[in-house]
Amino acid sequence: MENVEITRNKIHDYCVQLMYSFLILQKSESPIYFQDAVSNVVGLPYEECDVYLKEVLIKCLKNEDKIIDYVSKFLNNWTFDRLNETIQAILIVAVCEYYLQSEPIDKAIIINTSVKLSKRYGDGGQKDYKFVNAVLQNCLDDGRKNLLLD
Repeated sequence: MENVEITRNKIHDYCVQLMYSFLILQKSESPIYFQDAVSNVVGLPYEECDVYLKEVLIKCLKNEDKIIDYVSKFLNNWTFDRLNETIQAILIVAVCEYYLQSEPIDKAIIINTSVKLSKRYGDGGQKDYKFVNAVLQNCLDDGRKNLLLD
């Protein structure tokens, strides 16, 4: 079977939805059934899901603590755990995707996509997307030197 092509915007959307669910499961100390979760959200058998989607999610989970520590440096007067899980998921996915790529992705593209997602899924109105924009403006390094992911 071959991977089914989905748009990059839809991949971002799926990644945030899944990372959100993983964060909720972690907080409740429930197990994460990665393949089942991906398959259920995408609506395809796991083997047919986009490889890039799976790669980003695996990197997010594998490097979650490192990403949270890194992003926390840019949260003026906030701690990461005080953010709602939706914003946490958006930030984790954005930072992971930005630093994951061997071929540079423009910082503005990552920020724009994250802002759109925070407008769609955030519960804080304008505060959420402005917050996401500000944090990502500061933590995404154009030289890509700040964060090394496993």
